[in-house]
Amino acid sequence: MNVREHTKEANIKRVIVGRIPRGEDLLTGIREICEEYGIKNGYITGLLGSLDTGRFIYAIPNEEGKIGFVYSDSVDVEGPLELLAGQGLIGTEDNGNLSIHLHMLVSDKYMRVFGGHFVDGGNRVAATAEIVIHEIENAEYKREFDNQTGFKLFKIK
Repeated sequence: MNVREHTKEANIKRVIVGRIPRGEDLLTGIREICEEYGIKNGYITGLLGSLDTGRFIYAIPNEEGKIGFVYSDSVDVEGPLELLAGQGLIGTEDNGNLSIHLHMLVSDKYMRVFGGHFVDGGNRVAATAEIVIHEIENAEYKREFDNQTGFKLFKIK
C-alpha cells in the first residue's frame, strides 16, 4: 500500500464552536452549522450532551461482505441517552452534497454504553449537544465508492 496516495497535508483554517438545542435532530443541526459557516471539509473534535433517541449502525461479520463484514440495519435506542463522546469527519458526497461521518458513544439509564456510526434521523437532542468543529483547508474529503472494501468511503483529495 502506498500511504502517500491516501494522505495529504492540510491546515486548520478556523474553529467553530456551538451547541445544538433541545428538540433538534443532531445530524441536521451539524449540517446547519456547516452551511451557516460555509464549512465543506473538516472534522468534529468534540461532541457532548444528551439525546432523547439515537440511531446508528455498526459492523457485523458477514462472509458475503467484500472484506468479511457488512453494516447492520439501523438500530434505534430510546433515551434519555448521555452523549459521552463524539467525533467525525465533514466532507462531500460524490454528488456534491454535504456528508457527515459521525461516530459516538452514548449511555442509557442503566449505564449501558452503545456506540457506532450514527445515521440520519432519530437522533433528537434532549438538553443540548455541544460541538467543536475544525474546518480544514488544502485538502478535501470526498465520499466515493471504494472498490477494495465495497463501501463508500472518504477519499482525500
